[in-house]
Amino acid sequence: MTREELSVTLRTIAGHQTAETPDDLAHWVMSLTGGLPITRTVLARCTKPAHGDEPATWFYVEADATEGVARLRCLACADMRPILDSAERWNYPQAWSCNNCGQSIAEVVFGVAEEGGLARWMVVAARCVGCGQVAGLTDMVVPDVAADVFAASL
Repeated sequence: MTREELSVTLRTIAGHQTAETPDDLAHWVMSLTGGLPITRTVLARCTKPAHGDEPATWFYVEADATEGVARLRCLACADMRPILDSAERWNYPQAWSCNNCGQSIAEVVFGVAEEGGLARWMVVAARCVGCGQVAGLTDMVVPDVAADVFAASL
């Protein structure tokens, strides 16, 4: 998804940003500052055969921003997927839950920063499916992988 493809509904409610759709979350990720510019976003999807032709997009998320680790558990089939090298460095962080409504189910978007055609850095962000609040969960250095190959692997 590029910046031009987004139609956005972001709101600030009680000091917290909320989003109505995963596209809104993608826009929020694209607007992050303080690191390499995000050049593309990818919605997390579970494509296990149990889902047929419609991938699942709701997850339980465990992440640690200090250690740069994260993994997703598909709500529909319980498949667990570590992100990048998180399995090798796993430190058993708490499962994410929305600090607004307490919901622990999220839609997840990966924001990828590219340089010279290579993916270099990635952020992981969540949108609470209960109230829409958005949150950055962690960021990770990406090994030098062609950006298109990396984005397709997410």
